[in-house]
Amino acid sequence: MPVFVLVLLALLVGAPAAAQAPKEPLPRFAIDLHAGKVGLPTAEGWVPVVSADTPLPGRAWGLSGGANIYLLKVGVMTFGLGAQLATGSGSGELPTLRSAPGTTPAAPTLPIVTTKVVSLLPQLSMNFGHKLGWSYLSAGYGRTKVSSSKSAVGAIPGEVVPESWNPALNFGGGAKWFMKPHLGASFDVRFTKLSSRAATAAQPIFGKRTQMVTMAVGISIQ
Repeated sequence: MPVFVLVLLALLVGAPAAAQAPKEPLPRFAIDLHAGKVGLPTAEGWVPVVSADTPLPGRAWGLSGGANIYLLKVGVMTFGLGAQLATGSGSGELPTLRSAPGTTPAAPTLPIVTTKVVSLLPQLSMNFGHKLGWSYLSAGYGRTKVSSSKSAVGAIPGEVVPESWNPALNFGGGAKWFMKPHLGASFDVRFTKLSSRAATAAQPIFGKRTQMVTMAVGISIQ
């Protein structure tokens, strides 16, 4: 289903560009600066062990930056190479505890879980359009670092899951529009699949394969 959505997105965005009169080819390079919602892992082995009613952050605001160079045009398609660096951090929101006026607020009974991801994602892209606007599909294999911890609650100590860089497959798509010769708007939808993480002495719980989805918008420079 994600692949089908991305193909449909590229066709819908790229169709108007292809229907126009011939335009200049894509530029030699483009730089993206984005902000948006970053997916965070919530599966066992990636976050501390908590009770089922403990809120886990599944999405958070984050930033990303990337650069692409466009190398080869074949028919209506241009192939490109690039990389993206993305990061995001979020905490689970605990329910608000109400207390009667004049009484001491009740102490929290659940820990706060905080998770952060940093992803370095190389990509090979297929681009459709011209210099003033194009859509693309891209995929690659990179690495993602996950850091997660929970706060102490009463006599129960906090816990930190040891962070490590993990192999990650990414694929996605998006589009760029240039209202000025060198400055434009763009968006990107990215699926990042983390491979499983083996249990260790420091982290005895096996980390299952999991997927994160990031949706970001921002500016592009060419």
